[in-house]
Amino acid sequence: MKKLLIFSVLISLFLGACKDEDEVPAAVYPVISSISPAQGPAKTVVTIRGKRFNPNAQNNVVKFADATAKVLTASDTLLTVEAPEEGATGAITVKANNKLSKGPVFSYGEVESDYETTLYTGVARGNEIGTLQEAKFNNPEGVVFDSKGNLIVADRSNHVIKMITPEGIVSVVAGTTQGYLDGAANVAKFSNPYKIGIDKDDNIYVADNGNHRVRKIAAETKMVTTVAGSSAGFVDGQGTAARFNGPIAIACDLNGNIYVADNSNHAVRKISPGGLVTTLAGIGTAGYGDGVWPDVKFNNPSGLAVDKDGFVLVADRRNNRIRRINPNNGATTSIAGNGTGASVDGNGLKSSFNQPFGITIDADGVVYIADLQHAIRLMRPSGDVITIGGNGTGGDVDGRKIQSRFNQPTEVAVDANGNIFVADLTNHKIRKISKVNP
Repeated sequence: MKKLLIFSVLISLFLGACKDEDEVPAAVYPVISSISPAQGPAKTVVTIRGKRFNPNAQNNVVKFADATAKVLTASDTLLTVEAPEEGATGAITVKANNKLSKGPVFSYGEVESDYETTLYTGVARGNEIGTLQEAKFNNPEGVVFDSKGNLIVADRSNHVIKMITPEGIVSVVAGTTQGYLDGAANVAKFSNPYKIGIDKDDNIYVADNGNHRVRKIAAETKMVTTVAGSSAGFVDGQGTAARFNGPIAIACDLNGNIYVADNSNHAVRKISPGGLVTTLAGIGTAGYGDGVWPDVKFNNPSGLAVDKDGFVLVADRRNNRIRRINPNNGATTSIAGNGTGASVDGNGLKSSFNQPFGITIDADGVVYIADLQHAIRLMRPSGDVITIGGNGTGGDVDGRKIQSRFNQPTEVAVDANGNIFVADLTNHKIRKISKVNP
């Protein structure tokens, strides 16, 4: 009897244990099915889809390679989180209801945009104004935006300065026939105006290449005057006592200074608000050398821009480099390009340009360069150089990145929305490059 009792107790315990085991719920782990996007910089909002998340946001712990992310929203099947600044490329993990699961890899870094080139205006070689569909240009050389969103164009071989309004109407700002004459806009004359600069008051400055002068078109009156220069030469001095030799490009800073790419003098010149011309960098002969005067040398500097810190960026054409000048002392350094004439992307001095001819810079510090040999490039603040249009082969083709073709692009300008406008010289067109989804 005693044995039977013991056996019955053992059977009861066994059955009870089996019952308890059956009643223990299976381990409930969260499941990560997907993340979107899978790449981006810190603070990118990432959507994590799956199941068995905790609907209370603070009860989910999400990590990007061991760095804890901020959980913004939560439901049983979806989390939105912010990529942490201290995170690194690696797997995302989610801990919910005290259970941990590992998910896909998130890669830190900027997502590369694609770029598409389209025709903006210029239906054929000629000299017509009107709508974008009617306008004609003859070697448009320079482009720059004013504060009202008007695109100012130096129509070189027509010897006039034109304007394209945001509504797409093209008109003549100043100039008539080739020559040299100051005065009202409808009588003034230019000779091969190459590029243009604009100051904070919307006054337009023209590199009047054929006249070896810097000219001004007043914002309000449109009167044309000569700021500096007379005949060809290399002379510093006041106003018209100074001399330039084939000035190509203009840039203005916020202090009223005007910088001039004095192409055939292989120098960058400075015109003070009072009209005094001095040489900022370059010695009058072609060469290559960083440093301070008299060691600095350029070889046909062809494009200028001023960054937010007041430094002057130079497209040094024949040296195939981008240079930076300290406006206070003329100290010059090379910041991109290795001197080889080619369109090779890379970081800073590891990149190559092929006759960089035009240059501009946007509010975010991104530098845009027109390579005369048929490509449009950009350089990020990190120094990374990429090609966003053209492949170094001349042509006239719209399309994405290197599918597009340009024919000697000479200058670039960027609008408030980040669209890039290109003076496509030998195609006699203004082209537009826009960011599009990859």
